[in-house]
Amino acid sequence: MIVLMGIKHSGKTSLGKLLANTLDVPFMDLDALLEEKYSKDRRLNFRDLYLKLGESGFRNLETAAIQNTIMSNRGILALGGGTIDNQEAMRIVKEASLLVFLDVDEKILYERIKKNGFPPFLEKSPEKLFHELFSRRRFLYSEIADIKLEITNETPEGLLNILINRIEDSK
Repeated sequence: MIVLMGIKHSGKTSLGKLLANTLDVPFMDLDALLEEKYSKDRRLNFRDLYLKLGESGFRNLETAAIQNTIMSNRGILALGGGTIDNQEAMRIVKEASLLVFLDVDEKILYERIKKNGFPPFLEKSPEKLFHELFSRRRFLYSEIADIKLEITNETPEGLLNILINRIEDSK
């Protein structure tokens, strides 16, 4: 399994769908899996699930979803932006997957998040808190990644070609 990881709005889902289509394998988005599988009464988005369950409960669901997905599928999995903070989940994916870190410039990501609305944990001081989060998570992603894909101005198709070559080189 190939697992794409990166900070929120780094392009995991977009690139993941292109890669899955090219390799003719299934694509799965962890946030969507959590929303689909663990919303009992009404469809809750992953932020609602997090608020309802708290961090510990959410991380337990995240770990279970990753375990089930890794064990039963071959394909492409896009992790949630915060999955890197779930040590057990990351242990599971590291053991069974090729980990690709989509490394996007901090300013670009900040503008994308700003445009789409800040999550509650960034609302008090968004620029400062995002910088701290970006720096910490970028370090963690870099440490665990098998492939680090630095994203600048490439088209999605250009990125796809670069990634496929990097995957082939890693075999």
